[in-house]
Amino acid sequence: MKLTTFFMKRPTLFWSFMVAILLAGIISFFQMPKLEDPAIPIKQCNVVVVYPGATAHEVELQVAQTMEDQLRTLPDVKKIKTDCTPGVCQLTVEFKETVLMDDIEQHFDQLRRKVGDVKKSLPQGCYEPMVIDDMMDVYGMFYALTSDGYDYPEMLRYAKKLRREILTVKGVKRVVIAGDRKEVINITLSKDKIARNGLLPTQMMAVLQDACKTIDGSKYDDDNQRLQVRLSGRVQDENDIKNLLVKTMDGKQFRIGDICDVERGYQEPQTYGFFMNAKPAIALCISMDKGVIVPDVGKAVDAKIQQTIADFPVGLGTQKVFFQPDKVDEAISSFMINLLESVLIVIIALIFTMGFRSGVIIGAGLILTIAGSFPILLTCGTTLQRISLGAFIVAMGMLVDNSIVVIDGILVDRQKGMGPKTYLTRICKATAMPLLGATIIAAAAFLCIFLSPDTSGEYSRDLFLVLFISLLVSWVLALTQVPMFAKYLLPLRLKLQGSEVKEGKMQRVTRKVITILITWKKTTICAAIALLVLCSVLMGKVKNLFFPDFSYKQFVIEYFAPDQTNPDQVRDDLLKMSKVVMKNPNVTSVAASMGSAPAHYCLVRPMTAGGDCYGELIIDCPDYETVCKELPKIRKQLRDMYPDGYIRARKYNFSIQTTHTVEVAFDGPDPEVLKSLASQAEVIMRKCRYVDPLSVENDWRPMGKSVEIHYAEMDARRAGINRSDIGNSFQAVGDGMTCGVINDQDNQVLINFRVRNADGSKIKDISDIPAWAQMNVNTGAIDPAKAMMGTKAISEMADNMVKSTPLSSITNDNNLGWEEQMIRRVDGQRHIEAECDPDFEQWAATPSKVLESIKPEIEKIHLPEGYSMKWIGEQEAQSSSTDNLIKYSPLTMFIILSILLLLFGKWKKVILILMCFPFTLCGIAPALLLSGSPFTFMAIIGFMGLMGMMVKNGIVLVDEITRLTNEGMHPYDAVVNATVSRTRPVIMASLTTILGMLPLITDPMYSAMAVTIMSGLAMGTIITLALLPLFYTAFYHISKPKLS
Repeated sequence: MKLTTFFMKRPTLFWSFMVAILLAGIISFFQMPKLEDPAIPIKQCNVVVVYPGATAHEVELQVAQTMEDQLRTLPDVKKIKTDCTPGVCQLTVEFKETVLMDDIEQHFDQLRRKVGDVKKSLPQGCYEPMVIDDMMDVYGMFYALTSDGYDYPEMLRYAKKLRREILTVKGVKRVVIAGDRKEVINITLSKDKIARNGLLPTQMMAVLQDACKTIDGSKYDDDNQRLQVRLSGRVQDENDIKNLLVKTMDGKQFRIGDICDVERGYQEPQTYGFFMNAKPAIALCISMDKGVIVPDVGKAVDAKIQQTIADFPVGLGTQKVFFQPDKVDEAISSFMINLLESVLIVIIALIFTMGFRSGVIIGAGLILTIAGSFPILLTCGTTLQRISLGAFIVAMGMLVDNSIVVIDGILVDRQKGMGPKTYLTRICKATAMPLLGATIIAAAAFLCIFLSPDTSGEYSRDLFLVLFISLLVSWVLALTQVPMFAKYLLPLRLKLQGSEVKEGKMQRVTRKVITILITWKKTTICAAIALLVLCSVLMGKVKNLFFPDFSYKQFVIEYFAPDQTNPDQVRDDLLKMSKVVMKNPNVTSVAASMGSAPAHYCLVRPMTAGGDCYGELIIDCPDYETVCKELPKIRKQLRDMYPDGYIRARKYNFSIQTTHTVEVAFDGPDPEVLKSLASQAEVIMRKCRYVDPLSVENDWRPMGKSVEIHYAEMDARRAGINRSDIGNSFQAVGDGMTCGVINDQDNQVLINFRVRNADGSKIKDISDIPAWAQMNVNTGAIDPAKAMMGTKAISEMADNMVKSTPLSSITNDNNLGWEEQMIRRVDGQRHIEAECDPDFEQWAATPSKVLESIKPEIEKIHLPEGYSMKWIGEQEAQSSSTDNLIKYSPLTMFIILSILLLLFGKWKKVILILMCFPFTLCGIAPALLLSGSPFTFMAIIGFMGLMGMMVKNGIVLVDEITRLTNEGMHPYDAVVNATVSRTRPVIMASLTTILGMLPLITDPMYSAMAVTIMSGLAMGTIITLALLPLFYTAFYHISKPKLS
């Protein structure tokens, strides 16, 4: 080949090129962004609309439908999911996978404009819609700020100082503070004091609002200057509030502190909180810029925190809860070790099987191939993570295939007595195009993954990119580096004892076996087909687990308290759980979060709905094996403690878009019918022996209690009290009414007005709740003449005009009722999901096994007209991933068939090569069953990759048969001799791939792929060397020549 000859004539250029490749590879390796896993963009955003006082049905009818109608007109929208809860509408707009990341911001801008247009159509009283489009950020550095003896305001002050310092670190994008408890100044008025001395809460609130706000004094002209006018008197703390004066109608003035209790405290009840090892803490969650080297940013942030903490008072400290830089370091280090082990294993195997010098030549080419791939990958924007590094290990054997064929050809031609100029170039000229075709086919087998637009495809995309680039580099080096190294490392000439090349033991055994198999051709082929049928049946017995768990030494316990549980009770339960779990000697730390997760701190963090009745424990163990052992024990322990709640334990898993692994959805107009359909499905789920019965539920919250107050309009109007006044009264006797904000340094403190009993307790009797209005005029009870003559008459008038009224006087028939707490909609239709998880304590219990058991019966449920059913959850993700792989399979097959036709020009040979591939099941099925490995998404990728490896081996053999036939050899002898001569390259190519995969056997994510490729390729090698020659002789009706 010209490329080989070009470098053979220019050794200085060649060696310079080799050194440049090595240096460029080392530099590129250190410059490439390093991650634990590939970044997966979340192409969705949330729109939140608050509608105070509205029921879930009112939110649905007046807000959700209006918003959905507008958002549906956006381009490239895949799904709109709406959650309607009392007072809040939350819409999740998910865009199609085909939307490019460069265009996603443009789609978000269009969404913001749509939301801006639709807000005019929302009902009066709705807050302005909020668009949350930072869902793609992962807060991979998650610290807990802990303290000993400090209250929340002090911790928050130091947390904000830490945030300011962390934001100065290059590569840090955002720092979120979570878990702090909001401070309030509570102004508590006894209900007995309302309207006494002519005072009402509205008067005090008006004074408070005026004293808290900043007044715009505009500009003042002073000669030739325009001065900004500032007005003092804004309250700064609770003491200022106590001294505020309130004036009555008759001119009397009172200090707020004389008639109300004013004290600083915390917002009640506590709906959000964060605790570390059962003690109050504050969460600091840090996200990083795109394209940074995560470990370097992590070290800089950690150093900055340690430097800042050193100046803090004794008792304050930080603790890592989740630290992505450490995980990136561990993943990169682990895979680099695996990669080095794989390289060493392959090189040692080559040295032992092909000789020291040949092994060194191929080993050097392998190192140069990896080094030469890094600069190209860096240019393509690839990052270093477990997928890209794992791809090198998967490709390890394939990267030496080309070199093995070339060096084997050089050795054979050298043994035949050819000169250096001939044997160093002849094999390159003869095999360059077949090897290029085989290389492209090997990479094309993974093309479906690269083109798949779903999350699984985006996660695994680098697998194809690394394989394609590294395999092309290996082909180039096989045609240049191998001949040049052979020129300098191998003796130029070999002493021959005759013209025949002496066969080794391996070749002699192969010749004998292939001769026998051809003699018993029909029997052998029938036996092989019978074995294939048997192993196809066995594949049905293999455990099917689409998304494997990640080997983190941490897991999450989710706690769902009974609906409408007081949030303070949820907090107490979490603290009690934390203390119990901490007693376990195999647990190193326990972080607790109430209300929701502090942030999206991990790419594979399980999805959760959150809410006032939700809490979670983030539990650390020494290693992943301990997690697997302790998780079921801790889950059982906590379930026994809280039988009325729901406890779910979750490992970190790629199935992040669903709350449960098995979900069936029903769509239709009537909520009661939907609940009935979901209830029928739940009954079937509970009967399944593979299902964890406590996990069975639907995604609509249970009906919640509510008090319906019947407004007596005539009585209320006579008293001067309207519906808004009654609403204000209930807020005041409940959690309180916010009537202002003061700034305490960089901390905002709410001013909260409350009405209580004289002893400070909440008013329990609804009928005893006072209602008030600004004015209540009853002129019939006042003598106008007396009012004009003296102050006593004015005081009497004030008492009658400004007073409170018991709720019992202006309402009637107050009833306790039930109302929806959640209405879920998808794409404009009401939507409910029946959900469950497998009982993971059973080895056989997997999502696919559960689905297989319950699907036939659930699909028999009668659906009324206008209702539909759909399987979602992990099944939807699995179907989507599988469908996308199948969708692009024709393109892969087109490339493979086109290359095979270009190489051989005959369909017979193409079919011969492809028909051997299904027989790899004869190795895969027994291996997966014996090892207990599940058939995962990565195993599917491995199975697809086997096609390329098998086709590559087939090309090498069929090309040799064709060459020998064209040289005039009898077809029978050509088949046998080609098989014998290609035994070593085929076995070595397979052996190096199998041995190179050994380091991945223990990796939780790659183990199923490793078993699939190793077992399939082992059987595939036997198929290539045994069945392919038989099929060839059968297709071409070749028989052993008769001796004359």
